[in-house]
Amino acid sequence: MQHYPSPPLFVRWLDRPVFAWLKQAFLPLLMWVLMLVLALVSGPALAQPGQMSIGQAGRYMLSEFYTVLEDKTAQLGFEDVLQSEAQARFKPVTPGASATNFGLSRSAFWLRITLNTQPEAPASWLLEVAYPPLDEIELYVSNPAGGFDRQLGGDSRPFSSRIVPHRNHVLPVTLQPGKASTLYMRVASLGTLAAPVRLWQPAALWAHDQSEYSVLSLYFGLLIGLFFYNLLLFVSLRDRVYLYYVLFVAWIAISQAALTGLGTQFLWPDWPWWVRVAVAASNATSGVFGILFARDFLSSRITMPRLDRFLQLQVALWLLTLAAALLLPYVIAVWLVTVLSGITVTSLVLVGILSVRKKHPGAIYFLVAWAVLLLGVACLALHNTGFLPTNALTTNAMMIGSALEMVLLSFGLANRINVAIAEKEQAQASSQVEHAMVEALSESQERYRAVLQERETILATSNVGIVFLTPQGRFRWANQATLEIFGATQLQATSMEPFYQSREEYLRVGGEVAACIAHGEVYQTEIQMRRLDGSLIWISLSGKAVVTRDLAQGTVWVMMNITQRKALEAELLRTSSEREAILNSALVGIVLSVARRHEWVNEKFAQMMGYPRAEMIGQSSAAYHLSRQDWEQFGREASEALVSSGTFTAERQLRRRNGEGFWVQMGGSCIRPNDPESGVIWTFLDITQRKKSEEKTREALEQQRELNELRSRFVAMTSHEFRTPLSSILSAQELLKHYGDRLPESEKADILEGISVGVHRMMRMLDRVLLIGKADAQMLEFMPKPLDLKPLFHELLEEARAQQPGTPCKVGVEFARGMSEGVYDEKLLRHIFGNLLSNAIKYSPQGGEVRFEVSIEPGHSVFVVSDQGIGIPSDEVGHLFESFHRASNVGAISGTGLGLAIVKNAVTVHGGTVEVDSRAGQGTRFTVWLPAG
Repeated sequence: MQHYPSPPLFVRWLDRPVFAWLKQAFLPLLMWVLMLVLALVSGPALAQPGQMSIGQAGRYMLSEFYTVLEDKTAQLGFEDVLQSEAQARFKPVTPGASATNFGLSRSAFWLRITLNTQPEAPASWLLEVAYPPLDEIELYVSNPAGGFDRQLGGDSRPFSSRIVPHRNHVLPVTLQPGKASTLYMRVASLGTLAAPVRLWQPAALWAHDQSEYSVLSLYFGLLIGLFFYNLLLFVSLRDRVYLYYVLFVAWIAISQAALTGLGTQFLWPDWPWWVRVAVAASNATSGVFGILFARDFLSSRITMPRLDRFLQLQVALWLLTLAAALLLPYVIAVWLVTVLSGITVTSLVLVGILSVRKKHPGAIYFLVAWAVLLLGVACLALHNTGFLPTNALTTNAMMIGSALEMVLLSFGLANRINVAIAEKEQAQASSQVEHAMVEALSESQERYRAVLQERETILATSNVGIVFLTPQGRFRWANQATLEIFGATQLQATSMEPFYQSREEYLRVGGEVAACIAHGEVYQTEIQMRRLDGSLIWISLSGKAVVTRDLAQGTVWVMMNITQRKALEAELLRTSSEREAILNSALVGIVLSVARRHEWVNEKFAQMMGYPRAEMIGQSSAAYHLSRQDWEQFGREASEALVSSGTFTAERQLRRRNGEGFWVQMGGSCIRPNDPESGVIWTFLDITQRKKSEEKTREALEQQRELNELRSRFVAMTSHEFRTPLSSILSAQELLKHYGDRLPESEKADILEGISVGVHRMMRMLDRVLLIGKADAQMLEFMPKPLDLKPLFHELLEEARAQQPGTPCKVGVEFARGMSEGVYDEKLLRHIFGNLLSNAIKYSPQGGEVRFEVSIEPGHSVFVVSDQGIGIPSDEVGHLFESFHRASNVGAISGTGLGLAIVKNAVTVHGGTVEVDSRAGQGTRFTVWLPAG
């Protein structure tokens, strides 16, 4: 056996059973990864080549939806691509995740896609090409002016020239919401040509970067930890294999930094030359140190001399590859790295298998490590040549494989040391184990004894009665609380039967206990039992079998004296019943409401609403309001008042079950101050009769007000209308009295005529007042008879004209053909149309045309009186037919305010209707409909 210096203490922990687990878990893990890789080869079919709808999602995968044009000469410009001949050459990309992985190709590829942007989609996006080693990118995006905006990218350009500083190639794109935008992208590369394209909203890309950078941080953190850890081992042990491992880890880290774009972003952003060769050069250097590490780790020069010479040849080839990467065209170095990686890893896996068969220390970890790396190299090689799609697994296959390889090789190094010291420690461990077992057994016995004593003390001093009974119901053990509950001593407490009120009850409980235990259940009950002194007590009893479903080992019981609680419950029930009776006999409705649902209502409220009490419990109060809106408004008002003051009162109209509305006076008070969520107690008093009384009172007051107003108008009218004729009569009487004997007969006749006119005027006014009185008393006489209407209306027209002898109005009448007779009350017709014609002439002081039109409609005779006079203010039309009402714009024109009231009543008696259409200063039109007679 090969021996090594004793390692530091901080590495000895690595020799643990976890390595055996790794051996068992590796093969299933490898199979799972292979199946995942194979599943990723196929992708979703292209739904619509060259088209994609853009909405509000954070990310869109564009690669599968591109159409592609291969430019084998790499000489086509953008203007050439826009030509119809070139446009016809665009073909859909190969369906699947490898759609835009073109392998190692010297061609340039033009990618085209049309993005149909939804109106609600944002305008600003970021286009990410997630393959950092890509050399050249040209992006053309259509703009609103009909042209295209051009942007450049790729790792052949200095990192400082990138618009968006990112490890991948990220270019800002502006789309037109609600319109289509066309994107052209030219990609070319001396190495692997892959263009996995994703369209991001900026916030979504930054969020995605957080998770990616976290993974990369873990990866590089792992490599840095392994680097310094094994460097410390090299300094401590001076073993060359650790130096090779440290250098291997360092160049693997540089290689992955180049592949992930982190090196370009943070380490060598201004070295375009090194950016171009970094991937191939670092892979070649890591290959050199990886083989040197393997030769030293497995001692291949001694154990496998022929294979060792082959490994030395590979070291030379890797050095040539490094020189090619630095001096020759990049594509040559890429092919060399791709081919040599597979050969080297396969060789090292073979060496590992042989070493495992020879039981070399750490060989199993070496084999697993290089097998995992072989899988990563295979994935990367297949990706680089275009056989595998571009995705997170294939582009990072080398990173994933190298991380696992580094960890496993580190375990192998540790195991290599641990094997050396295992035999030394084995003998010491055997004796230590025996001694430890003796001490552990002694400590276990002592702990068990202490636990039993502790539990015994707890059970004995518990305030709850605890009893262990035999299958026959006899006491095997009882604590002090149990004895105090039943007033017995240990000697007196031999069985539970004496504490039951009767043997029958004892047997009944025993049967129930047996049934519960047979079903594996705990038996629980509350039962009245008897103390040893004969007094009755209530016991809460809970018991279960020591062994589930088996009474043979006895039962354990917990007992509590609940006599006081039972007494309180009985008292509470009694007081609750009393309060229930008091509240149910109250004359007002009482409700407890929580969250606007009834938790309790009294009988009065149920009767008030017309519901059974049981049906109202749990019901929403919305059912009692006139409408949903009314209920919601009430809730807002009540909630504000309850929160601010804790109480709320209002008078509202509610609805009974039968739909009848009624008025209540309601008041609410929070259970907890100013917290309606805790519940509200409401009281309801039916005030429907009071509301009706108030309404009747208001109506009576309104009638009284109208009577007072009518009286005032009457007094004002009579004082005006009577004073004028009376003054004239008085003046005439004075003239006749003092100068009658000297006046000529003609003047006396004029004076007497004036007295006669004044008397007739007062008589007409009194007739109108009496007529209004009869109409109000519903005593207006109605005596219809056949009438010849034309002579009557001509007569009324002449009378109206005679009442206003100096009028400038033109008066005309128009009769419809066939309209001559009708059955009407002549006296009432004279009142109707005499007043309307007289008013039309009187209230047209400036002249104009007064027309009287008579026509026939089915079932009615229609009479229209219109003028072009002063009109009626629109806000006074509603009061026009009231007694003693005169419009505000009549000025000095005389009148009593009774004419239109008489017209209204006379038309109503005939069973007809009258309408008025008037505007101040524009004239008036009265239309009367009377039943055809």
